[in-house]
Amino acid sequence: MKSTFFSLVSFFIFLSAANVSAQDNRNILTIGNHQFSEGEFWHVYNKNRHLPGFNETPEDFAVRFINYKLKVVEAIQQGLDTVPSFVKEFGKYAEDLKTSFLVDSVALEKVAREAHRNMQEMIEASHILIRLQPGSAASDTLIAWQKMDSVHKRALSGEDFGKLAATYSEDPSAAGNNGYLGYFSAFRMIYPFEKAAYATAEGDISDIIRTDFGYHILKVHSRQPNPGRIRVAHIMKMFPRNVTASDEAKAYATIDSIYHELLKGKDFASLAREHSDDGQSANQGGEMRAFSLQEMVPEFALAAFELTSDGEISTPVRTDFGWHIIKRLEHIPVGDFTAERATIMNMMGRDGRDQTGHDAFVAAKRNSTRFKLNEPLLERIIKEMIADNSNSKAFIERLKSDGDNLLFRYHDYEFKLHQFLEAIENTISFNSLEGAPAVNRLLDGMVNEAILKVEKRDLAKNVPEYRYLVNEYHDGLLIFELSNKEVWQKVGSDSTALVNLFNENPMLFAKPPVLTGFICEVKTKRLAKRASNAIKRDSQANLVQILIDNARSEQCYTCSEGRFPFLMDANNPLDGSVLPDENILSASSYKLFWQGEISSNPVPLFEEVRGQVMSAYQNRLEAEWVESLNLKYQPVFNYKLIKKRKK
Repeated sequence: MKSTFFSLVSFFIFLSAANVSAQDNRNILTIGNHQFSEGEFWHVYNKNRHLPGFNETPEDFAVRFINYKLKVVEAIQQGLDTVPSFVKEFGKYAEDLKTSFLVDSVALEKVAREAHRNMQEMIEASHILIRLQPGSAASDTLIAWQKMDSVHKRALSGEDFGKLAATYSEDPSAAGNNGYLGYFSAFRMIYPFEKAAYATAEGDISDIIRTDFGYHILKVHSRQPNPGRIRVAHIMKMFPRNVTASDEAKAYATIDSIYHELLKGKDFASLAREHSDDGQSANQGGEMRAFSLQEMVPEFALAAFELTSDGEISTPVRTDFGWHIIKRLEHIPVGDFTAERATIMNMMGRDGRDQTGHDAFVAAKRNSTRFKLNEPLLERIIKEMIADNSNSKAFIERLKSDGDNLLFRYHDYEFKLHQFLEAIENTISFNSLEGAPAVNRLLDGMVNEAILKVEKRDLAKNVPEYRYLVNEYHDGLLIFELSNKEVWQKVGSDSTALVNLFNENPMLFAKPPVLTGFICEVKTKRLAKRASNAIKRDSQANLVQILIDNARSEQCYTCSEGRFPFLMDANNPLDGSVLPDENILSASSYKLFWQGEISSNPVPLFEEVRGQVMSAYQNRLEAEWVESLNLKYQPVFNYKLIKKRKK
């Protein structure tokens, strides 16, 4: 039911993020003690102005705006905005929406384009991992770093990377594959790892990389253009478990015989259904979902991408799972940025790299005049900590006497020294031996948190677009609950009222009359005038013949013959807008001439048109309700502001 409501008031619901200029906050509508701004009115009107079929003037739209806000005020008067379920749902939406506004869109776009550049290329690499959990103690962090640093230096000196991975990597698969990762492209690895891989030249070893899994180093073996994705069909003869040489030879003999049948022209899909051991694809003629080079078993993927044209068939290909014959169906290259943008943005949200936009937003605020850092006090913290020359936190005691000193301020938010000292004491991973980097890293987190807290608090005040979108959702939720109570429940439960409405005028719910004959669109004024005069002289004259005799060319008119939804009191000519919506010419912009017999449809039974009656009753209740709200609240709308804006 809620989705039905939102479709009814879709002109107030979010369609797309628009650039909203600073709007005048003068009141344009007053309802009791509630006032609504001119900016909100124009925001909603301008969003609707671009909808198909919308042709209302601001003055026309003002009536809908007033009636909508009347319902909002009534819902508030009834206390619906204090109901726990409303408070919870609205609060979650408002908070979630803030995230999309606390972003540097330029920085986010930059990262998206970086991802698209990475998508153009495949990286073949191996890696070594030393595990470290997020939030590990400083001592554990130091041990992991020293271990990775030692391995890194040995790799840079020329030792075999694969042997180092097999010996030292804490990735469970490294012992069997020497750290080999195969080919990958954008979004296949976590972002810091991907970024380092694409920054490393072919044949080189990366710097040490820190991720949520620990410390990594990687070696890039090769780089090649990304071939995109491919869609194939295959026929498979599967190896049994614990396959022997005899089993493999038997499977090959079978696949080879199938291959020769294909060479003779046998249908691939039929042979796949009959012989393939891959039950998932066999029923579809062997067709598989599209895949990239990195998503499939390497031997299979490489053989598939070696096929150069759609319809081409490979020789038998061996994988650890069995023997395959592959048929290329379609090659799908990587699209341009515009084509891939939606996918990229979705993937960025999944792997967390969209955080870049939020980080850039915070950085810009930190560089503004609203942020002030007590740099002498920060230097003193670092100096006192370094003086200890140990991983103890004794320096904190020496600083506590100045705990009320201001460390930084953002707008009206103040953060004092004692708060920072408490953060140091409560952060397990804080390592004094790191010196200034440890302090700055912790302080950055405190500053970022403060900036976001203030920006979230002031977002509705500072960003009109956010304020308007939140208002729309707020109002929509309230009106849904109120309309359900005042209109929809009554429509569903008052059967007597529905029957009475039907009995008042049953023909309102009958199907339109039907014209059996011709309707002609006349496209020139000259021909329309001549046709009208001819029909006045002889109403029984053949319409089509009149047009043939008087038209300068066949392009001047179009005639259709058949049965058409019509109206009983039609005159010649008529305007298409008066025809029933079911008539194919109801939207015609030309003069319409007709000829034929008009017959009315029989009176329907109530049950046949119950849905139409309910809709009509809902419209009646809605109109009566809105009228009563206007009488109750006597809204005042300042139409002068519309005239000033139009000027």
